Amino acid sequence: MNKITEYSLWEVLEQIKSSLKSKRLADVFRFTSFYPSETYGPHKHMRIEINYVKKGNCILHIDKESINFHEGDIMIISPNVEHLFEAGVNGTILMQLEFLPEIFSHLHSNIRIDTEAMPTPSFLFSKENRLIKIVNNINVIRTVQCIINELEHKGSHYQYLVVMYYAELLIFLYRYMHETYLSICTNDLLRKAICYIQHNYQTDINVNDIAGHASISERYLRKLFSQNLNLSPLDYLNQIRINKSIELLKNTEKSVKEVCFLCGFQSPQYFSRIFKQQIGLSPREIAKSQSPLF
Repeated sequence: MNKITEYSLWEVLEQIKSSLKSKRLADVFRFTSFYPSETYGPHKHMRIEINYVKKGNCILHIDKESINFHEGDIMIISPNVEHLFEAGVNGTILMQLEFLPEIFSHLHSNIRIDTEAMPTPSFLFSKENRLIKIVNNINVIRTVQCIINELEHKGSHYQYLVVMYYAELLIFLYRYMHETYLSICTNDLLRKAICYIQHNYQTDINVNDIAGHASISERYLRKLFSQNLNLSPLDYLNQIRINKSIELLKNTEKSVKEVCFLCGFQSPQYFSRIFKQQIGLSPREIAKSQSPLF
């Protein structure tokens, strides 16, 4: 990397940092505990809110909908969305990060992407995507943890590193939305079915459950998936499960059997067969021994 490129990078980072209101890189960055069944809210705010469930379970209430979150899940709440948090019966420990959306907006406007065009942050965190639930995504968890660590310890030039971590986080979120096809899905019924799969793939759901949630027939559900994604609903469900299983196999010490059940497969034999069909390798060939993140 030559000096001009290096200078340009620092210049961009300084411009983003300096343009933030009150120079705030985050308003909330912490681990926090909730008592059993403790509630917080309802409330709403201008910030993007990211919560990682480190321990226990909880429920997020938005309008008339209640969404369950378990250990390892991530909730991302868009700005100005009223929500009520309720801890589980055994309490909950969250890793929390809240920041103004201007950070992502400045990243998008200051950094030029020459390859694939990326949607604007306002699209990603819109009323349509008021709540994003992510399950077992090691990359997002690790990046949020890095942001919190830097903000807590404030090492030399930490502000620049935090801005770069925010850029990394934004890319991982774009990737997640792209992989789940939500960003290209214009059919409301298909979007509803996809959201249901993404929120429940780790459980024993089937095509009938998916069709029922979208209030359509199984036949019409298959037609929607075939026309829009060139996949069957089951193929899409298995693709999501396999993608998540790869993350766990590469980044944790969980066994193949543990990953199998965490990702919604009911049989290790079926898991291995589908895995090899999609990846060309067995789960054991993909797995790496590595210490857990947290």
